[in-house]
Amino acid sequence: MSEQSPLPDGAGDAEEPLWILCVDDEQNVLSSLTRLFRGEPFQVLTASSGPEGLEILKTSREIGLILSDYRMPEMNGAAFLQAAARLSPNSYRMILTGYADTNAAIAAINEGGASRFLTKPFNNKELLQIVRDGLSRYRLVQENRRLTEVVSRQNEELAQWNDNLKKRVLLQTSQLRTQLEIRNVRSGEFCAAVVQTYTGILGQRNPWITGHCRTVAEVTDQITGKLGLGYQLREEIRVAALLHDIGLLGMSDRFLTKRMMLMSTEDLEEYRSHSVRGEAAVAGMELLREVGLYIRHHHEAFDGGGYPDGLAGEEISLGGRVIALADWICDAFAKGSDADAKYLVSRTLDREMGRLFDPSLAAAAKVVVTKFAAD
Repeated sequence: MSEQSPLPDGAGDAEEPLWILCVDDEQNVLSSLTRLFRGEPFQVLTASSGPEGLEILKTSREIGLILSDYRMPEMNGAAFLQAAARLSPNSYRMILTGYADTNAAIAAINEGGASRFLTKPFNNKELLQIVRDGLSRYRLVQENRRLTEVVSRQNEELAQWNDNLKKRVLLQTSQLRTQLEIRNVRSGEFCAAVVQTYTGILGQRNPWITGHCRTVAEVTDQITGKLGLGYQLREEIRVAALLHDIGLLGMSDRFLTKRMMLMSTEDLEEYRSHSVRGEAAVAGMELLREVGLYIRHHHEAFDGGGYPDGLAGEEISLGGRVIALADWICDAFAKGSDADAKYLVSRTLDREMGRLFDPSLAAAAKVVVTKFAAD
């Protein structure tokens, strides 16, 4: 048989209401317990024997706490709780008896898994608080179990989501890599065409300058090879050397043939802007951005006395420092390539290291000068 106590207003709205099962062969004890629990936020089921209590456990939903008498006919409290534990393993179990002997307490705890051993007559307030505490612990255990299941399920979903994300990222990365490779090939072909066009136009204006730029590019490549630079950087510096005088395209013909020492102050100032104009000519192409920087720096001096920005030391890009050195070597040997020329170039180079040129390039420069003179 069972009796339900009414829930207070609002109780049970957020959670499923709990039930407790009271088992005792004395009807007056069951009635007392029912009255005691009336008004509490849980519902009460009662049974007058162990077997009847087990039948209730088989059909009831959420039994949060089981309160059983110890001495009952057919089945004592310890045996009942032991069987009840198999049907409702998560229920908080307690023994209530008028026979406070040690053996009963031990049996209730060891066999029935009882959490508390209480004696009759019981104190209403004390028993009520113990039941409340028991149900709170049951709620806590159930909530922890629920949260563990939620976390486990979410972890599985997250692992699956991550696996799917990884596959999508790998696919998109592969597609993006292919697109970038295609774009880089096309961009490289476009830049090569631009370089060829620029050098062709410059050659039409002044074939000597085109030849000079090609020679500077060759010497530059020899220097960077001796320095052990990687292919990408070597190629950028070589292209910059090939285009280092491209800024002259937008200037009058007199700047293509007239030596600097014969220029007026105004002409000299305009002529010195060709490195900036050269950078601007290639600045719109992303693959030539570093090339443009090297072009801008190829008239900077290591001691800061160059132009257009007056940079010094490592403020000057490595490409700019190498091209400045190669440009000077080509100009020096343009006047002659005999033994005397080699000696004079080598001697001047030694003197200018640290002033015009980066001293760290001296060893590579000497090898190139020797080869240049031999050719």
